[in-house]
Amino acid sequence: MATALATFDSRPFFDKALRYGVQQGLITPERLLGIQTDFSKGIVQIANFFGTAHLRPELELALRRMVNLVSLYLEDMSGGDLKIAATSLRDKTLLSHSKAGSDMLKRLHAMPDSTLIDHGPASAESQRGYLDNETAADTISLAEYRSKLALRQENRNTIDFAFWLANRMGVSRDDVDEAESPIRSAMLVIFVDQAELKLPTRTAFVRLFKAARNPKTRLNEDRLKVFLREAPTEFQQLARRAMDRFIETDLPQIRASSSTVDKFLYGNSGGTYFVSESLDEDVREYDRLVAREWDRVTRGEADDPAVVATVFLFLATGFPPKASLLLREAKEIIRVFRTCGFDSEAVIKFVDDHAPEAMREDLQKFWKDELKGEAEEQLSDRDPNWPDTHMARALEYLRKTCRATWKASKR
Repeated sequence: MATALATFDSRPFFDKALRYGVQQGLITPERLLGIQTDFSKGIVQIANFFGTAHLRPELELALRRMVNLVSLYLEDMSGGDLKIAATSLRDKTLLSHSKAGSDMLKRLHAMPDSTLIDHGPASAESQRGYLDNETAADTISLAEYRSKLALRQENRNTIDFAFWLANRMGVSRDDVDEAESPIRSAMLVIFVDQAELKLPTRTAFVRLFKAARNPKTRLNEDRLKVFLREAPTEFQQLARRAMDRFIETDLPQIRASSSTVDKFLYGNSGGTYFVSESLDEDVREYDRLVAREWDRVTRGEADDPAVVATVFLFLATGFPPKASLLLREAKEIIRVFRTCGFDSEAVIKFVDDHAPEAMREDLQKFWKDELKGEAEEQLSDRDPNWPDTHMARALEYLRKTCRATWKASKR
């Protein structure tokens, strides 16, 4: 059997094109001298741009940078055709080739490397840093460049699509910080037939979530087609892919038996959803819908630290939680604490089981880092130098800290 061997040529593309041009007579000795002159100028310019032209290592690095930039542009514009590349070297200055390669990298850097939205242009300093990293390597692969370009173009298209959806669904682009969440929310809205075509508020999201959980809910293809009728072709394709992804990935998570709207919106569901902040919406309405027991116990006043402290101290001493504290109940809390201490786990468990997902971390921190230690000190009667046998001091602390129903005693 005959074995064929292929030669791997690792030379920079500029080197290949230049040698080809000389060998084929496309690049004359006079033009070769002109290229050498361009190299001398370009190396100094590049060295000064990134550092200094007064150090030999900087000049050597600048030479490598320039070769990389020229190679990148030549291979891209010629499609790898050495004759086209050599002709370009014959007709245009080497400095113009180097600048064209630099412009390619600048355009790449200006495009988004994720679907997070940066509302400002790239700074000159970050652009210089990017060029520094990319051109200091031994070679800049055209295949790698095009792969990055395709990925960043996809990010750009996704961001533009998210802006388009936001505009169609009544949200300012300034309110959009990343592209994936408004796209997911838009797909949920479109999927739920008869839902208003607006990006949802928190309470509207609750209704959408409950409707999507219904096994009978199916995508109305006509609704999707009408919505996309005037959309650019690229956005129509992105919408189709987004809807397919929603049905295949998100919908099963929504319909999982263990899933709740609160966990899905603020927990670790695997994907974020956009909700629109509304000044007209009752801020407590969402908590009432998704955390009924928490809302019932706090009477919808969970933003009042006195109410939260009251609930927590009831829980920590084994009593049913309430939003307000009677005098006799306060005495019982003190008595139980002085006998058994606090059951901190009961507080943590109640928060985990009933509080809204977005509030849980702050609530638990409030109990552990603020209320618990202070209450243990103020309710105790262990210091002989600070006696409180008749609970006067402890009761006054509870009156000031909790939603108490009795007035301060007159002295």
